[in-house]
Amino acid sequence: MAKIELKNVTMDYGKGIKGLDNVDLTINDHEFLVLLGPSGCGKSTMLRVIAGLIRQTDGQVLFDDQDVTGLDARERNVSMVFQNYALYPHLNVFKNIAFPLGNIKKITKEEITARVEEVAKVLDIEDILNRRPRELSGGQRQRVALGRAMVRNPVVFLFDEPLSNLDTAMRQELREVIADLHRRLNTTFVYVTHDQAEAMQLGDRVAVMDEGKIIQLGNPQEVYNEPNCVYSAGFVGSPKMNFFASRFIKKEANWAVKIMGNEFDIPTDRIPFPGDDPAATDGGRVISGIRPEDLRLEPVEGAADVSFAANVVKTVPMGAGLHAELETNGTHFMAVFQNHTDVAAGSEVTLHVDPATIHLFDPETEKTLIRYQH
Repeated sequence: MAKIELKNVTMDYGKGIKGLDNVDLTINDHEFLVLLGPSGCGKSTMLRVIAGLIRQTDGQVLFDDQDVTGLDARERNVSMVFQNYALYPHLNVFKNIAFPLGNIKKITKEEITARVEEVAKVLDIEDILNRRPRELSGGQRQRVALGRAMVRNPVVFLFDEPLSNLDTAMRQELREVIADLHRRLNTTFVYVTHDQAEAMQLGDRVAVMDEGKIIQLGNPQEVYNEPNCVYSAGFVGSPKMNFFASRFIKKEANWAVKIMGNEFDIPTDRIPFPGDDPAATDGGRVISGIRPEDLRLEPVEGAADVSFAANVVKTVPMGAGLHAELETNGTHFMAVFQNHTDVAAGSEVTLHVDPATIHLFDPETEKTLIRYQH
């Protein structure tokens, strides 16, 4: 088990290109941390730096307060699970799982057999130990890859988009396997993905990344409910948050924000003004954000409900719910309606919004203006 620290870690490729940009991060012992972001954001680079597969150009990596920056991957006692399985095609499952033990001195054949069988039992692959990789499904191959990582009893498990090649049902099944493994092994997991559903299901904490930096770090619900900037708010959520160019309105006893010609009173305990932010002026510009699922067809009970009309442009059935593209005053946006599959393109609907669900962002810095209460 290990606590991992990255101190001022930079990976500079030259010509102004940075894979990592002065990253500071502490991954707690036993924690399941997910690195979430699009391709090219730096998440796989960070994983390889932690593993020792590549050496950063600046900064330190520490395991349990010991500087491991100068240690190779084999000296760090980490195991890595890749997207492409990386199994040896000429070896059967037993030998693939046992392969990492071949470099350990003073380990007997009996011990190797016992470890492999124990891992196979945990992963429910006892009946395929004599098969070759070509005889396995994608899900079985990934279980074998997990077993090969487990058999060494590493202090850290690293996962680089391990489920990307699998179909939806198999991804869900293996997410549950990986979550169960973390509970069983009680060690440190670092998991890279671009799939927010995986991040939300698996992570104790999620680090949202962009351009080699950690944009937001928190537990899944914090990242979803309390985005600290436009980037994080737009990346986490499906469909993504709607953003509107808006204006502040100073009222007699409170403030409001004008969105698509409609006024929404903002709870004053959620915003750090008047006076604390230069954007918070009467008529000042602001970016307003509303999640599609916070646009409803019924009044919001117990809330300062605001309603307005919208035209339905397009609908996409999603089982029990419906994704709808809407338009008001020339502005297009998305809504998610649960159990309202009768909404049809070309119709007009009345939408209801609780102003307390509206997010506000500074149009210059794109940072949140909301003071979240805990």
